This record gives sequence, C-alpha cells and structure tokens, in this order.
Amino acid sequence: LECNEIIRTLWSGETVTHFGHVSVEEARLLTLPGKKPLLIAAAISPETAAWVGSWADGLITISRPREELQEVTSAFRGEAGNKKPIYLKVQLSYARDEEEALTGAWEQWKTNIFDSNVQANLRLPEDFESAAKYVNKEQMYGQVLISSNPEKHVKWLSEFIEMGIEHLYLHNVNLLQEEFIDDFGSKVLPYLAGKENYQ
Repeated sequence: LECNEIIRTLWSGETVTHFGHVSVEEARLLTLPGKKPLLIAAAISPETAAWVGSWADGLITISRPREELQEVTSAFRGEAGNKKPIYLKVQLSYARDEEEALTGAWEQWKTNIFDSNVQANLRLPEDFESAAKYVNKEQMYGQVLISSNPEKHVKWLSEFIEMGIEHLYLHNVNLLQEEFIDDFGSKVLPYLAGKENYQ
C-alpha cells in the first residue's frame, strides 16, 4: 500500500519523501507518463483480495478450484461489484499423450503444490525437493489442469471467463512447449476468441 501511494504521488509530478516500510527521500520523476499504468496487486486469499480491492487498479491471482477462486474474486469485487480487471495465471499441463501431460506436470511442478504457509518455511531448492518426495502423480490433478484433450482445456478456460475474469495467462508447466503452442493456437484459443472481453 505504501508503494502504491508513493508511485501514484510520483506520477502526479510531486516530490516524495516517505519513511516507513519503504523509504524514499526527495524522489521525483523528471518524465511523467502520458497515460498512467494500472497498478495491479497480487492476492491468493479472500482477505488480501478484499484489502487490495480498496486501492489497487486490478487483481492478479492464480487458478484453483472454482469455489476457492470465486471467493477470491468476489472478495476483490466487493459488495459494490467493482469493475476493476482481474488477471488469472492458469497452471495447466498439456501434451498430446495423457500420461506425458501428467508426468510432465509431476516432474516440473510437484514442488509448487504446497500451501503458502509451508512454502514460506522452505528456504532452499533442496528443501522443496525433499518435501516433494511424498507427492504422487495423482495429487497433481487437484493443482494443475491436466489433459491431452484440447476440448477439456476449452471448457476449463471458458469457466474462468464466465466468472468475469478478463485476462488469462496460460502457463504450461511441462516441457512440451511446441505442442502446447501449436495445439492451443489452433484448437483452444480460436474457441475462446469470441468470448466477450476475453484477452
């Protein structure tokens, strides 16, 4: 919040001195933006989403089960239903073979499925690897959208758009990026292009 206030004050052309969590002394922009960029805040809990909804220009969050995601987006929108944009980073694993999609997700993403309070206490890459020793492949289905079927991905992504999420960032977590780019470009994105406000 302090950074938000400092940046907005700088964009107005003022000189800023501020001491707090962030320290700035006699800072000033010599060139001001013609159009002020949006300040997008990150949140993964409803509590944080509600807080940033009061001051940020938009929200960025990560995909999760629909009910959990709805709690976050509703908290951000607030009772008044603000129209600020929501950006969603979607974790998916696509390959032309179902087992490759699952194995790729497990190999590349199994260290990223833990709750925030667990991840906050893992300091080194070895710590993440040690924790992930007990993650089996089937557990990945609850954390990543895994399928070799483009139609399933269209359905999943359409659900996000229907929730009012305007911007989707697709992250194919496995290493088969050429298949992902080719097939999503021809078999997934064309079906989403007609969705209202989708980008």
